[in-house]
Amino acid sequence: MSSFSRRAALIGAVVVGLGLSGVALGLPWDIDMADGQQRKAYSFDMPPLPEGVVAQPAITSPKGFAQNYVKGTPEAEALTNPYPSNDATLATGKKMFTTYCQPCHGDGVTLGPVAGTPPTRLPGVAVLAGPNGVAHSRSDGYVYLTIRNGGTIMPSYGWALSDEEVWSVVTYVRTLDNAKYNGPGAAPAAPAGSP
Repeated sequence: MSSFSRRAALIGAVVVGLGLSGVALGLPWDIDMADGQQRKAYSFDMPPLPEGVVAQPAITSPKGFAQNYVKGTPEAEALTNPYPSNDATLATGKKMFTTYCQPCHGDGVTLGPVAGTPPTRLPGVAVLAGPNGVAHSRSDGYVYLTIRNGGTIMPSYGWALSDEEVWSVVTYVRTLDNAKYNGPGAAPAAPAGSP
């Protein structure tokens, strides 16, 4: 047999082999999710809830979130914390702060890992407390609305936190160093023991 014949026979065997593998893939056991026998969404009416059960919102759905005020308006500035400043509120606030705020705002004085040092620095994240903090010049309503509705680069957390949880974060932020609200345009309070 000549080399041309051997080469042609080899190519023919490869073509036949590939053809058989294609047929094998097309057999009944080759069913993907798009061609499965499940019922497609919206192709049938959903059955009603079983008798005696109460419908509950999904765990991942927003907790009744809707923007309620606009930061900087007189109505927003007049908002005050309706929850008491007690140990339970502070514990909730610290937990929520650690979960949602700490990645960017760190401990309030030193920025967290998301906004920390280059090359991962996210510019524009506010330092909340300490000598360079902004919380002392922001009203409770402003801080509440920033957490709830978001800010310039800060995402909204109103979908994840209830109003009570947002207010507990405001309560916790006020316990940080130099983060008590001093009124509009006020300078930070002087540290204890300074002249």
